[in-house]
Amino acid sequence: MNLHKVLIFFAFLFAFSVINGRAQVETLQDGAAIEAETMRQKAEHGESHASGARNDLGPIILGNPTQAAVAIRVGLSYSFTSGGSYSEFNTRHHPFAEISHTAGTVYLIDRATRQEIAVLDSPATIVRIIRDATGYRVSIAGTEIGTFAGPLFFSPTDKSNQFKIEHIRRTPTFGPAQQVPFYRGGIEVAHGSGTPDNTLNVVNVVEIEDYVPGVVANESVASFHYEALKSQAVASRGYAIANIGRFRADFPYDIVDSTTSQVYRGVISEHPRAVVASNGTVGLVASYNGRIIEALYSSSMGGHTESNEWVFNPTPLPYLRGIYDGTGSIPDLANPVTHASFWSSVQPQTYDGCNRTSFSRWKMNILASTIKTRLLAVPAAGKIVSGSTSGTVIGVEVPADGLSGASKRIVKVRIFLSSGSTVDIFGWSNVRSVFGTRDISIQGICSINNVSLSGGITNPSLLVPYTNAAGSFAGVYSYGGGFGHNVGMSQYGSQGRAVAEQSFLQILKAYYTGIDVGSYPIRISRETGSGPPTLKQEFYVPNALGTLEIRNATVKGINIHVNGTYDIIVRAEQLADGTESIDLSPYLVQGLNFIHYNVVGRNGSATVNVNVQ
Repeated sequence: MNLHKVLIFFAFLFAFSVINGRAQVETLQDGAAIEAETMRQKAEHGESHASGARNDLGPIILGNPTQAAVAIRVGLSYSFTSGGSYSEFNTRHHPFAEISHTAGTVYLIDRATRQEIAVLDSPATIVRIIRDATGYRVSIAGTEIGTFAGPLFFSPTDKSNQFKIEHIRRTPTFGPAQQVPFYRGGIEVAHGSGTPDNTLNVVNVVEIEDYVPGVVANESVASFHYEALKSQAVASRGYAIANIGRFRADFPYDIVDSTTSQVYRGVISEHPRAVVASNGTVGLVASYNGRIIEALYSSSMGGHTESNEWVFNPTPLPYLRGIYDGTGSIPDLANPVTHASFWSSVQPQTYDGCNRTSFSRWKMNILASTIKTRLLAVPAAGKIVSGSTSGTVIGVEVPADGLSGASKRIVKVRIFLSSGSTVDIFGWSNVRSVFGTRDISIQGICSINNVSLSGGITNPSLLVPYTNAAGSFAGVYSYGGGFGHNVGMSQYGSQGRAVAEQSFLQILKAYYTGIDVGSYPIRISRETGSGPPTLKQEFYVPNALGTLEIRNATVKGINIHVNGTYDIIVRAEQLADGTESIDLSPYLVQGLNFIHYNVVGRNGSATVNVNVQ
């Protein structure tokens, strides 16, 4: 294999150590300050698509990978507007790129010809690239060296190297704002069919275990308990792996670094606690019946989550069931008295209670005039108008079918108008837009000093009308709990569960009903004329307990090699019904484990993974 092929191969499978070379200890900033900045960013940018809150992007794409060593391609955002003002995730179409590196030699390769353009021996040398109708024009340290067909790939030779993307800035949830970001792995400058002319895309080609630490502290709170952060790492890893290829039809990347996927800021957001949490879950995802799940999450859920069909996909998913998120007996929310008490008062027994987050319980005062303005803005598909929308609002009620299935949050409201007409507002997001939205001051029921809050709160659970001095309807008090969409894992709830000494495995299995946690399921196969494929996976086993699951098997057998020492042969008769479970605990160790799969026979396939306990 010649040098150029070696370099190209290296670029895709380049995997850095997830432990060596990274700081494992650091003085933590004040946890409250980190939390405040996290919530501010969530309010400003919105929830990530990984959390399920981006309906505009369509359903989350889920699929199991067909390779064991996973490198992903992350599209990096350009962080300025056309006027030069700072906007962190403004666009993924860059007017130019300026890239330098920090260690060793970097080869700049033209992928179109597989030829070496330059050898970059001096760290901090800036390579500037612009793209026009002639191709990619490259300048190094201010000297133009030519125009190339591209894409162009920066291939490192030193594992400690980080690429500095000089022309953009990032704002992490800790540390100084507007930093120049650094990235592990390789960098590609490319152009997709959906990329506008005279712009380019900057892509970080990075091994999955170098990606996850750069996400955890952005999507969760860095000061959280390690077990809570591990839960976040597992959810974030699963999202990334399952969405490989999501954007590839039009762009040269799989996922992106903003809320359009999940927020990733590279090395500058690798908080030491996020690194430890990622290292303690290497290779692990949540799956259901051998398929990576939609591991939806949001900030807090007020002590009760909701089933997915009330908020997102109308098809009920067995692992996204609404649950009571607290200790003690489950409250009967179908009882009106219990329902009103639960949602209008502090619930200290819940895992994301007021001792965790001020959004656990909130109250808003929504004036009659505000209700009228907002109902007019609801799309026609989200309301039923009996009569007209003329007149003032004279009353509000929640009909008998107006509550969701599990948490009994409000999903339908009837509004009475002075003209004699009524308007029914229905649907999770439509009710939220009228009776639970971020542009009204929120009274923090949890707050000792009754401090006003703001942010992307969830749907209300209780509406209490009130009148003015003349006895006329004046508005409603809207009560609820939580920040986000309420499906899947509560991030503040995971913190409460972790403090209560639940492990990340227990946390994930509490929020995602009936799941397994283990190595990501992969499809192994053998096609006629191909050589014997050997696939290797690395994964963390917290308790040295694990079970190999083989599903949908049409192969004659599988040879399995565990931790470089133990060999297991799975024969055709064991796979007669297409499935097999094997206890691997005698061969596993606490910590990192390795497993090799080799398919027997000339054709066939199977889905395999190891579930840990």
